[in-house]
Formats: sequence, C-alpha cells, structure tokens
Amino acid sequence: MLKKNLTALLIIFGLTFTVYAQESSTIRLEDLVNEALQNNPQLKAAQNQFLSRQTKVKQVTAWDAPQVGIEFFQLPVQSFPNPLKNNMEMDYSIQQMIPFPGKLNAMGLSASNNAKMFEEQFNALKNKIIRDLKSSYFELYLVQRKIDINKENQELLKQFVEIASKQYQVGMGKQTDIIRAQTELSSLLNEEVNLYKEQKDGETMINTILNRPPYQPLGDIKEISEDIPGFTYQQLLPTAVLNRPELKGMNFNIDMYKNELKASALEFYPDFMVRLMYKNMVGTNTDFWSAMVGVNVPIAFWSKDKYSGKVEENELNIKTAEEQFNAMKNMISYEVQNAVVKLETNRNLYNLNKYTVIPQAEQTLQSTLAAYQTGKTEFLMLIDAYRMLFMAKLDFYMSEMNLQQAKAQLEQAVGLSINQIVEKIK
Repeated sequence: MLKKNLTALLIIFGLTFTVYAQESSTIRLEDLVNEALQNNPQLKAAQNQFLSRQTKVKQVTAWDAPQVGIEFFQLPVQSFPNPLKNNMEMDYSIQQMIPFPGKLNAMGLSASNNAKMFEEQFNALKNKIIRDLKSSYFELYLVQRKIDINKENQELLKQFVEIASKQYQVGMGKQTDIIRAQTELSSLLNEEVNLYKEQKDGETMINTILNRPPYQPLGDIKEISEDIPGFTYQQLLPTAVLNRPELKGMNFNIDMYKNELKASALEFYPDFMVRLMYKNMVGTNTDFWSAMVGVNVPIAFWSKDKYSGKVEENELNIKTAEEQFNAMKNMISYEVQNAVVKLETNRNLYNLNKYTVIPQAEQTLQSTLAAYQTGKTEFLMLIDAYRMLFMAKLDFYMSEMNLQQAKAQLEQAVGLSINQIVEKIK
C-alpha cells in the first residue's frame, strides 16, 4: 500500500504543474501591451506634448496681424472731445510688417524638428513602458509558478504526514518524522501568505501601468513556450543606431538648432513695413492717398550685438546637441552589449535547469523513493529529495523569468521587437 501511495504521489506531482493554470481565466501579454499603449497616462501626456509642438509650426510661419488705424487732423480745441466736429482731415491706414524672405521658413523648420524630437521622445517612452510592463508581467508569472509549487508541496507533505503516521503506528517509523513533516507543512502555509501578497503587489504594478484600479485582479499567466533567437553585438549595434528613438530625437534636435542658426543669421537682414493711407479732406472735392515702405536697421551698432549673440548661442547649441548625440550613441552601444550578454547568460541557465538540473533531481527522487521503500534510507531523505526537485523547478522558473526580462531589455536597447530585429538583420 505504501508503494502504491508514493507512486501515485509522483504521478500527481508530475501533472499538477499544468492544473492550476487552467482553473481561472488567463491573461495575454499582447493584450496588456495594447492596453498600456492606449491608456497609460504618461504616454497620453507625452503624445499631447508632441502634438502641441506641432501646432507651433503654424504659429511661427504666420505673418504678424496687420494694423489698421484712423487719424483725425486739425481739430479745433472747441470740438474736444468730439473728433468728428469741425475736423478738416481724416486719414484711414493699413500697415503690415513683412519679414525678410527665408526667416519664417527657417523658424518653421526649427519648430517642425522640435515637434519631431518630442515625437521620438514619446516613442522612447513607449518602448520603456513596454519593457516595464513585460518585466512586471514575468515577475508576476514567477510568483504564480511559486504559488503552484507551494500548493503541490502542501498536498505532498500532507500525504507524507499520513504515511509517516502509519509507519510509526506499525513500529517502522519515528515520531520525529511526523513532526518534521508537520513543521515543513507549517512553513509552506506561512510562505503561501507571503506569496499571495507578492502576487497582489505584482498585479498592482501592472494595473498602475495600465491605468486600472490598483487592486483589480488579473488572471493566470500561461506557461511560456517560446524560442528566442540568438544575436551578436556586431549584428545588433547598427540596427540599434538606426532605430533607437532617442538617437532619432537627438538628430532632430541638431537639425532644430541648425535651422535656428539659419534664422538668427537672417536677423541681420531687415524686415519691411508697408503702409497704405487714404486721406479724406473734409470740405473739399479732392482726397489723397499715400504709401510708405520702411525697414528696420539690425546692423546699427547699438543693436548688432543682440543678433550676433544669438548666432553664437545657436552655434554652441549645435555643438552641445552633437556631443549629446555622441554620448547617447556610446550609451546605446553599452546597452546593446549588456543586453546580449544577459540574454545569452540567462539562456544558458535556462537550458541548464531544464535539461540537466531538473532531470538529475528527478532521478535523485526516484532512487531515494526506491531506497525508502526497501528500508535503506530515512524518511527525511525522501522529503529532502522532494525539496531538491522543487528547488530545481523554482530555479528553472527564475531563469525563465530572467530570460524573458533579458529579451525585453534587448528589445528596448535596439528599439525594435524581436520579430522586427530578425527581419532587419536578415
């Protein structure tokens, strides 16, 4: 009977890893990513920011509003304050400031590049939020697997308590075996409480990213089955340089300052003022009209420094933006290298746990079970063998989580999803 019970336990143990994930609704990472991209408040704020920058283009490329006026001449003092009483002349005018050709175009290009820079910052934030969501998702995945393993441990230890009690009753076991099994079970019950708290914390983090109520329950995450292709640093760096939104945004920043430099250089050229006037000569049959063209004089010695200083400022801004671009390029080079190393390291650990450590732990458990059934080993050795296998499976799920998080880190480092990366480097 003892042999049958233990064999049944092993069969149950091998099957329970797939049971718990099927008991409740499941969540899919793709659905959560889409929801985050639609509802995350940080993303909405960043999107509104770059959209507001786009409206600047129309503002800076438009002419100033014209000025219209009416002027009363030769009013007798006795007519005050009525300007229409006994006046001898009324002048109607319209006046328009016209910027020097090229100024507004340069300012428009600068504003357009500024808007594109903020759009790339939005894209960079999008990639960061996707990575944060994926990291939280796989952390929750690990906690759920720990809970599954904890439940399995509890069921097995309850059976062990029963088996040890029967062995003790027939004089083939020790009372300490029963106490040890009960102590292990109590420890698992305590651990279960902490694991459910971890699960709630993980769900809260994901809900925060999704802009959901913090304690809204999620669902179970299915077992992961995905082959992640391998990459080299040399393959990925050129792709990252071309696709990272941070670098694209900094390129637009450089172009923005170049157009600002062009606009500031054009400030040395005069703007024009055009005015048309109609003169209504009251009491006569002859009216007149007049026209005037004026220019400002930016090269006057008392105003020249204002414009030359702006040119120097923008020249320095360009140099600053170029060095910031180079610094970001170096940082991206490091991030790509770091992501590749992490991906390969965690892939090796994942394969080691899956194909070596767990099979060895299973073999140890089987041999310990056979020895216990024949009275060649202690009851606690059987418990230790079970714990060894459970720890091996915990390590496996830990390495699986780390592998998936390394994949998410690699995607952010390159600026593309894994599938897009594969397409780019073909």
